[in-house]
Amino acid sequence: MKKILFTILILFTLFSSIGFAVTIYPLVNRLNVEANQRTIELTINVANNSPSIADVDVEISDFVIEGSKYLYDIPNYAFSIKDWITVESTHLILQPGQSIDYPIKINIPSGFKGAQAFGAIHFKQKGKQSEVFETIFDYISLIILDFPTVKNIKAQIQDVSIYDLTTTASKTLIDKYGNFGTVIDINVKNNGNAVLALNGEMRLISREINRIITSIPLNSNNFVVFPDRANNFEFFIPYVLPKGDFEIQMDGISQNVRVTAFKKLKIEGKSSDRVAVMIDPEIILINVKRTIENSKITIQNLSPLSTEFGLSTISKAINILPGKIRLSPYSKINGFVKFDSRLEKLKDGDNVFKINIDSKNEISFFKNPKIVLRYGNLEPNIGSFITDVATNTFALNVENTGNTIVTFKVIRTEKLQSNDLTNEIILFPGEIKKVFLEIPYNEIIKNSTFIMYKIYGETDYKYKKNIGDVRK
Repeated sequence: MKKILFTILILFTLFSSIGFAVTIYPLVNRLNVEANQRTIELTINVANNSPSIADVDVEISDFVIEGSKYLYDIPNYAFSIKDWITVESTHLILQPGQSIDYPIKINIPSGFKGAQAFGAIHFKQKGKQSEVFETIFDYISLIILDFPTVKNIKAQIQDVSIYDLTTTASKTLIDKYGNFGTVIDINVKNNGNAVLALNGEMRLISREINRIITSIPLNSNNFVVFPDRANNFEFFIPYVLPKGDFEIQMDGISQNVRVTAFKKLKIEGKSSDRVAVMIDPEIILINVKRTIENSKITIQNLSPLSTEFGLSTISKAINILPGKIRLSPYSKINGFVKFDSRLEKLKDGDNVFKINIDSKNEISFFKNPKIVLRYGNLEPNIGSFITDVATNTFALNVENTGNTIVTFKVIRTEKLQSNDLTNEIILFPGEIKKVFLEIPYNEIIKNSTFIMYKIYGETDYKYKKNIGDVRK
């Protein structure tokens, strides 16, 4: 039978839970190149911490970051050092407990004009093999060279696509983001000689109404474009945009270099008549300890249409002020929620009240804002069970059986670290949420996979519970 090769890529990880224990250090080699320097020598420490012999092959490759992915095969990439690297051996046999300093030599060509260049060294440990499977673990050490050349980072916005979730967006985008708001897809090329890793903002300006609709923060951890490369970035904003002339402006700092770019565009088609408002915070949490309690909120119009409305709940003890709200396009006002405990008897825990919009016109909420009155003794508790077990996935169903809102996440602990398997998830009392985990169920060891949870609004995860049993 033909062998099937499974290569398991381990980036920035020093340990494998199934018996592989090769470690490399450092994981990132960032080196300054001096003027007229033509050769650089460095070493990477490779150690075998297992009781068995480690069979390791060494490979040299390119590397770039594209979105959240690392790419290691970019043919003819002008900023790659793959062809500059020489090594003494590409095959290592490490005895149990053996540690070596693996030498690497980099020969820099005289004609290179960039400010940065990149490469990767792969240490591929051969594992168990049978007639069907061969397992290889790929440990990677990155090499970044900084040259004494002025960094010239030129961002170019090549293309922008606007998708209105109320009218023109695909079902895929609606399933991902909901049926109100806008998705912006922007393609950015780096025409400079160094990595664009931008800390700044992207502004969306309507020339029709002459105002900034929104400003989107850009973070160097995820807004990255390598030199002579182009990446697509997708952003969701909770606004319906007016038609007409627009301008996208991008501004920020990358590697101490000021970077700006802009692009003009026109949004055409039929304007949406959907009106929605947003209340911030979405969960208005009030700890009831006095007769009268107040909490500040912000109320914003998310559409290009003016609107007028009031806000209320089923409780006569709750007033949302101002009583009558008038908002021009995209404007916001400050308000507050007032609760009079003399007019409402609360039960212990979190008392949850839905907010209603009172208006002659059709207005909807962005998401589902709620007022939560927290009172008396809090009893946080959850339960869970497993369903939908398939080959490489299963569903964890988590139920809030307590009397207070909780925030939970699923973690898996291993010998040297804990890994979050989910993001933070909010769960109201009596609510059940299904979380799909894309790992085989039979690889989950119950006493090493937990649900960590805390009372909503608190900082620390104080509570832990094992995952439940499988249900049909």
